[in-house]
Amino acid sequence: MEALSRKIYADTGASIPKLYMTPKQLCEFEGRTDSFFRKIFAEISEQISLGRYPQAAMSSSPQSVNYYVYRDYMTNRKKLLDRNLKKVVKPFNPAEVAAICPIVREVVIIAEEGK
Repeated sequence: MEALSRKIYADTGASIPKLYMTPKQLCEFEGRTDSFFRKIFAEISEQISLGRYPQAAMSSSPQSVNYYVYRDYMTNRKKLLDRNLKKVVKPFNPAEVAAICPIVREVVIIAEEGK
């Protein structure tokens, strides 16, 4: 399978995905309604409060979500919304999402010294 580059997205006339995307940008990119993404943002916000995603996964002005978090959530959404199935969902790993995501080729994880 050939990986899509930014140039290929631009040539097709499709929206170029960004690392943080607003509901409007996701509407344009994914082809769904704005109200759908507002609901998804509320669900992701709940997952942040439950500890699945880091606080930096969403920004408030303008409201946007990290694309890796969005992809992970959409992949696991049915399981995360089911109280029994959410126990078997693998923890969020941005490096796994980045391996197949067309936005960025690698994720650099910076840890504090001594940890």
